[in-house]
Amino acid sequence: MIKQLSQLAQIQNTMQNSTKTTQFNATLPIKLEVMEKLQGIRYMLKVGNATIETKSLKELQVGSKYWAMMGRSSAGGITLSNLIKQPNLLKDSNIPLKLNEKALSQFLQNSENPLDAMKGFLTDRLANAESKWEFAFLSHMLMSLKHKVLTIPLHYDDESKNGFMQLRKKRVKEETCLEFYSVFSNLGATWGLLWDFKEGVRLDISVMYESVARLLNNNLDSLAFIKETHINIHSDIAPLYEFSDSLLDLEG
Repeated sequence: MIKQLSQLAQIQNTMQNSTKTTQFNATLPIKLEVMEKLQGIRYMLKVGNATIETKSLKELQVGSKYWAMMGRSSAGGITLSNLIKQPNLLKDSNIPLKLNEKALSQFLQNSENPLDAMKGFLTDRLANAESKWEFAFLSHMLMSLKHKVLTIPLHYDDESKNGFMQLRKKRVKEETCLEFYSVFSNLGATWGLLWDFKEGVRLDISVMYESVARLLNNNLDSLAFIKETHINIHSDIAPLYEFSDSLLDLEG
């Protein structure tokens, strides 16, 4: 599992680093928050530092965050399409625990069993939690371990790229693989299976947007250990373990 987790970490880093050369030209999903519902099907949205009014045939939840594709209509106005609600994992950007690439590497190198190592680490941190929010967050990470899911909050130098990775072992027919879920505010969510065959590693991965699929297709070839990749597009990708509102709504 440690070897596959390390491989998966390389895949996540490649995904994030590949966005550095992508300009803000609506090729990747944008983040937005629903501020207010107006009359009819009109909503007031916060996109970056700007507030815009737009229509949506899809019912949106006030206070929730979404991904969307941005474009322009024939009249020159801003249009939003493919709105997908973000999971509770991204509900609050003030995450009390984040692991960067170096910390994650050290964690892997010093752990024979990542699940047991994370359990011990979280138990110690929980005993010294400084706020209700930190206690709730760490409790959820421990709860995910009870469901055999390892949840790792990831931190990058660019704060807009912070996210989560979740993984667990899965048996499909006679083969064992690593099932994973990752979510980043600038890429949306991904789900997949990582297979370690004698012939090499096979990656089956699903993403929410066609533009993200193209991004992956153009960059995953740089990972020499991957021999075969299958990329699919699915708008309905759920966490392996979701943080519930009842705990996340606690304030410190």
